[in-house]
Amino acid sequence: MKSIPFSILLASVILGISFIIGCILLTTQESNSELTQAAEQKVPNDKALMTIQETAEYLSMTEEQVMSIIKAEQGSFTVSGFFDGRMFPFIKVQDKFFVSRVELDLWVQEASASHRRYINGQMQ
Repeated sequence: MKSIPFSILLASVILGISFIIGCILLTTQESNSELTQAAEQKVPNDKALMTIQETAEYLSMTEEQVMSIIKAEQGSFTVSGFFDGRMFPFIKVQDKFFVSRVELDLWVQEASASHRRYINGQMQ
């Protein structure tokens, strides 16, 4: 019986590990892609950005509640210098806020999964 050279054995192990890591990365990328596709399918119209009023209606909240979430997350970020997780997806143009509908769906999933709490304009 011949012995397998060490270099072939090492190459086989490296190839196997690479294959496993590649599969994991593809699976993660597919799940992120599925989340994005699911979020995009929920979009009833072609608008990429919503106003605060449209966002509030979309979330079944009041405009004040939406603004409270934005202020709470911004306050938390300002105090600590970082924010753990996905922040509420808004942009501000002059005095108006706009929210990405696709990113909002992803934010809702993450905020729900981590059981975030917003009380009196602060994150708990």
